Amino acid sequence: MAVRAFPIQSDPTLLEDIREYGKFDTTGCYQCGSCTLSCELVSDSATFPRKSIRLALLGLRISLVRSLDPWICHDCGDCSLVCPRQAEPRISMITLRRFLTAQYDWTGISSKLLQSKAWYLSSLTSIAVLTFALIVGYHLWYVGMAAKDFTTTPFGLDHMFPLITYYTLVVVLLPLLLLLSRVFRIWRLTMAGQNIGWSTYLREAWVYVYESVAQPLLRKCPEHRRWFGHEVLAGGTVLMLSIKVFGLRWFQTDKIYPLYNPQRWVGYLGACCILYGVGTILVGRWQAKKEIYKETHFHDLVFPALIVLTVLSGLTAHILRYAGFALGCHYAYALHVIIATPMLVIEMSFGKWSHMVYRPLALYFLAVKERAQTVPAVEAVSHAI
Repeated sequence: MAVRAFPIQSDPTLLEDIREYGKFDTTGCYQCGSCTLSCELVSDSATFPRKSIRLALLGLRISLVRSLDPWICHDCGDCSLVCPRQAEPRISMITLRRFLTAQYDWTGISSKLLQSKAWYLSSLTSIAVLTFALIVGYHLWYVGMAAKDFTTTPFGLDHMFPLITYYTLVVVLLPLLLLLSRVFRIWRLTMAGQNIGWSTYLREAWVYVYESVAQPLLRKCPEHRRWFGHEVLAGGTVLMLSIKVFGLRWFQTDKIYPLYNPQRWVGYLGACCILYGVGTILVGRWQAKKEIYKETHFHDLVFPALIVLTVLSGLTAHILRYAGFALGCHYAYALHVIIATPMLVIEMSFGKWSHMVYRPLALYFLAVKERAQTVPAVEAVSHAI
């Protein structure tokens, strides 16, 4: 009797690979489905966390990489609260998102950074040190300052504004382009071979914009404060990035403007939104369901810390400049650039910030799949009539 060959093979190394990216408890899980039943975001086309965990348990690597379900999860933690075995499905979903992030990155850098604290910290530190060296070199050789003048000579910042404009564009746009370069790879891994016409992609393109801006699924989560905090944080971040890319020459100047001038209150608004958003998210997590957030990944703490330090150092430079402390302003601005550069280069390209592209992209692809499935059914009914 011939032995039947199965087209899909189990990979026994999959669980070990996933656990390189964080905690993934499968020993306690017995697939009861309580986690899936508790989630407000589950639909007929996306059943998680149970399905995603099941794929990992069975070693179905290809099916797991093709899955978009982990990106629908918005980390509310209800699944962990109802789990009768305390298997922490919330943490497992976070780990799966890190695992998928590494699969999407064609450079292989995300894998090293997300698996190793040493790689992550050394990358941030190396870029910070390189930025510091560029600042020192600029003053020594481009400006022509003597080393002894670094601590004694106060002067304005206008001498560096033309060059820093191009530096900022490179630091912001290069990581963003690197992040967007993975869109085709994500499409190939999750959508290729499904015979979906481009017209379907075009019809559902609004979903990507809507999910990026409104985050409607997050509003379905029980804690609505999380949605508002994320919206404010996203709005402040987009505002500041837009200023850096499109209005840096207007925003970054040595001119002293009155308080009512848009150049000042736009910057204050962006800074307040970022600080409020980060603060609301962290405080909300501490106050509500603290037991499900007791295991926070190292990377998830460093990222908000870098955002806050970037904003605070920028505000410090601004206050010192308006107060007339030119030398202190110079040092604060240098510190601001040293903190912001590794945050943008590492976090936007390879870290937590990359979710701003991956999550709405996954929801967009799911909408495309759903439309592709419904269109043939509608056509079949119309032909029958």
